[in-house]
Amino acid sequence: MTRNEIREAIQSLFAVFDAEVDTPTRERDLRRALDRLAMASHFVDVEFDPSAPSPDDVPSTPYKELSQRLGQLFPGLGYYSVSLDSTDLGEEKPGIGDAIDDLTDIARDLQEVLLRWETSEVDALWHFQFNFGAHWGQHLRALQLHLHERAY
Repeated sequence: MTRNEIREAIQSLFAVFDAEVDTPTRERDLRRALDRLAMASHFVDVEFDPSAPSPDDVPSTPYKELSQRLGQLFPGLGYYSVSLDSTDLGEEKPGIGDAIDDLTDIARDLQEVLLRWETSEVDALWHFQFNFGAHWGQHLRALQLHLHERAY
C-alpha cells in the first residue's frame, strides 16, 4: 500500500460520515473503511524525524460535538461487551465498550493525521503509526469485532 493509498484509506472513513445513505449501508461502509485502515496500519514504516515540519497546534473537532454527530449517523451503535485483557488466559476481565466513543476517538486521531499531512507527510505517517499502536488501533479492533458480530 502506497502512502497515497494510506491517505485515501483515512479519507474513506470521513467519506462514510458524509455519505447520504441509509443506516445499514452506512454500517457496511464503516466496516469496509475500518478494514482499509487496519490494512493500512501494516504499511506505515517511518521513523520519527525531529526535523520534519509539524504544526504547532492541530485543531480538532470537540469530542462532544463529534460524538453527537456520529451518534446520529449510527443510531444502532452503543455499548457492547469486551474483554479487558485478551492476553490473560487466567481470570476473565469483562468490560463494556462504547462503539460511538471508539468511532469518535478513531476519527479525532485520524483528523489530526490528515491535518498534519498538509504540512508533512512524514510527520502525519509517524502520528498515524504511533497513535495506532498507542490509542486508536485498540478502538478500531474492538469496534471491528462488534460491527462484525452485528452484521453476521
